[in-house]
Amino acid sequence: MALIPIVALALVIASVALRARRQGAPRPGTPRVSTLCWASLPALPLALAAAWCALGLYEGGPAELLALAAASLLAHGTALGRDALRARLDAWAQAGGVPLPLAHALLATVAVLACCALGLLALELPYNAEALGIAPWFALIEGTLILLALLALYFLAQRSGAGLALGVAACWLVGLAQFFVAAFKGTAILPNDLFALGTAAAVSGSYVYAVDGQVVLGLACVALAGGIASTAFRAPAPGGAATRARRARGVCANLAGGALAAGALALLVTVPSFTGTLGVGMDYWFTLDFYRQQGMLTTFVAIAQDMRIDVPEGYDEQDARALEAELASTYDETLGATPAREAARRQFSESAPSIVCVMNETFSDLSAFRGEAWGYAGTTALDGLAGTLARGRANVSVLGGGTCNSEFEFLTGVPLAYVGDGKYPYQIYDLTGTPSLARQLSELGYDTTAIHPNLASNWSRDEVYRTMGFDRFLSIDDFEGAPTFHSGVTDEATYDKVLELLRSEDAPQFVFDVTMQNHSAYDQGNIAPELLGGYSVDGFGAYDNGQLNEYLACIESSERALADFVAALAELDRPVVLVFFGDHQPYLSTALNGTLFPEEDRTSLEHNLRTHQTEYLVWANYDVSGHDGPVEADTSLPFLAASTLHAVGAPLTDFQRAALVAHEEMPSLSLVGVQDATGAWHPLDAADDLPARFDELARVTYLEFASKVE
Repeated sequence: MALIPIVALALVIASVALRARRQGAPRPGTPRVSTLCWASLPALPLALAAAWCALGLYEGGPAELLALAAASLLAHGTALGRDALRARLDAWAQAGGVPLPLAHALLATVAVLACCALGLLALELPYNAEALGIAPWFALIEGTLILLALLALYFLAQRSGAGLALGVAACWLVGLAQFFVAAFKGTAILPNDLFALGTAAAVSGSYVYAVDGQVVLGLACVALAGGIASTAFRAPAPGGAATRARRARGVCANLAGGALAAGALALLVTVPSFTGTLGVGMDYWFTLDFYRQQGMLTTFVAIAQDMRIDVPEGYDEQDARALEAELASTYDETLGATPAREAARRQFSESAPSIVCVMNETFSDLSAFRGEAWGYAGTTALDGLAGTLARGRANVSVLGGGTCNSEFEFLTGVPLAYVGDGKYPYQIYDLTGTPSLARQLSELGYDTTAIHPNLASNWSRDEVYRTMGFDRFLSIDDFEGAPTFHSGVTDEATYDKVLELLRSEDAPQFVFDVTMQNHSAYDQGNIAPELLGGYSVDGFGAYDNGQLNEYLACIESSERALADFVAALAELDRPVVLVFFGDHQPYLSTALNGTLFPEEDRTSLEHNLRTHQTEYLVWANYDVSGHDGPVEADTSLPFLAASTLHAVGAPLTDFQRAALVAHEEMPSLSLVGVQDATGAWHPLDAADDLPARFDELARVTYLEFASKVE
C-alpha cells in the first residue's frame, strides 16, 4: 500500500520540478515562486503517509490512502492554477464593474468557509468514526469556534492563506493527539491534560504510534485545505504598488481584524454556559463518547468551564468551622474515646512507628471479573499476613490513568467527589496551605520522604511534594543503574530504598513510595514467556489476551516483591506500619467488564464500580495496642490515611476527625458514588438518597481545601 502515497508524491515532486525549471527562462504561464511553494505543500502529507506505510505503522486500508492521494493531487492542481484563477477573477471583476478588493474578499470568504469545514473534519475524523453523525447544533458550535480561530490566523497572517492552512493542520494535530489518547488510554483529552504534557511525554516512549485509515482521511482534509487556502489572495492595491503608509494602515487593519476575531472567540468560550445555555451534555465516565457525539472542541470547552470547585449549597465559612468542630468533638466522644484507641494513643506517644505508604502502580485484583471463568484466583500476597490491621477493597476515583489523583486523595484526605471530575489538583492548585499527611507527620517529628522512580516533573511532583511538606523527593535520578521490569524501575528497587532509609535514620520515618514497573502499555512484549500465565478470556482476541497476561505478570511480580518487603520489615528492630494500595485498574479492565458482564447496562453504577476498585492493606511489624484482629472492610482513599492513624494511635487533625465521623455513615466515597452504612451505593447526583454526612463533609472539605486554593 505504500506505493499509493509514493506514486502520488512522485507526481507532485515531478510536477513542481518541471515548473521550477521554467523559472530560469520565464515565459507566459510560468508559475510564480509563491505558487510553486503552495503546489509543493501536498508533498508533506503524502510523505508522512508513505513513512507510516514503510515503517509498518499504517493499519488502515487502501481506500483511505487513495483518498489522500486524490486530495493531494487536487490540492496540487488547485495551487498551480491559482495564478490563472486570479487573472480570471480580475477580468470578471473589471468586466462587471465589481471592485477588485470586493471580488477577492468574496473568494477569500469562500476559502475561509471551506477551510472551516475541512478543519472540523480534520479534527474529528482521526478519532471519531462517526464524525459525520455529530448533531447539527453541536457541529455548528464547533464550526463557529474553528471559524473564529481561522479568521484570527488569516488576519494575523495579513490575509494570507498560510494562516488558514496552518489552522487546519493544527486541527488535525489535535485530532491525532486525541486518536492516540483514545487508543492508549481509552479516554478523551481533558483541559487539565494540557498541564500534564510533560508527564505524557515522559511515559510516551513505551507506546507504538500506529495510525488507521481515519487518521489518513483527516490528513486528506489538511491536504485539500492547503489547495483551497492557496486561492485566498489579496487584491493588488489601487494604482500599483502601495505606499509605505498604505501598507502600514493595511497591516494595522489586519492585526485589528485578527484581534477582533480572537476576542470574539474568547467571548464565545467564556460568556455563554455551554452546558446551561447551549445544551452541551457531559458524563465524565464516558467523555470519549460525548466528544464523538458533540464534537471535541464543543465538549472540551464545556468541561473547561466546569473547572471551578462548586460551593456547597448554603455554605458559610463560620458555619463550616462550627460544623467541623462539632464533628471533631463527636469523634472525641465516640471513636476517640474507645479503650482500643486510648491504648494505641499511649503506645504511639511512647514510641512513634515509622509509616511507609506504598501506592503500587495499577495494582488491582481482576478476579472480580468472574476470574473463576478464566482460571484466575486473584491476588494473594495481601491475604493472611500476621500483623494485618486492615484489609479490603479501595474504591478509587480513576481508571487507566490519573495516578496523581489517587495520590491527592490519599495524601490530603480530600475526596475528589467534592473537587469535581476532570480536574488534576496536582496541576492546577497550590497545595501549600491544604491538608497534607506529610506536613502533619513532619510537625510530629517525622522525617518525610517521597519516592517515585521516574521524572521528578511528572504530574509536577517535584513542586507538589515541596508544597506538601516532604523533606526530600527521590526520583529517577536516585535510581541510576537500578534493575527494571516492564515499564520501569522494579518495585523491589524502591523497597530497597525504603529499607535503606529505615535502617539509616533514627527519627521516625514517613515514606511515600509511588512505584512504576506496572505502568501501561501492556503490549510491549518485554516479559519472559515463562512469567506469563497463559490466561484466556472467551470473547477476547489474541491481542487483548496478550495484554491481559502481560498485565497479570506485572501484578504477580509486584506480589512477590511485596512478600519479600513485608518479610524484611518484620525483621527490623523498630516499629513500622505499612499501608499498601493500588492507584487504579488498567484500562483493559473495561474490556473485561463488557465481555464478562454483557447483561449489564454499561452506564450503570454497579458496572462502573467494578472497574474502580483496587486492593489495600494496613500492616504492622509490631503488636499495636488495642488491636484484636484484622479489620476486613472496604474503604476509599480519602479515608485510608486517617483510618490508619486512628488505628495506630497517632494524633489527628480536626479535618481527619470530622472525616472519620462521616466515614461511619459512608464507608466509601469516590467520583463513582457514595456507599452508605448499609453497603448500598448511590450516584453523586442522587441528593435525596445520600447520607446526611455527605453534605456535612462537603462543607468541611470546602473550608479546608477549596477555600484555600481558589
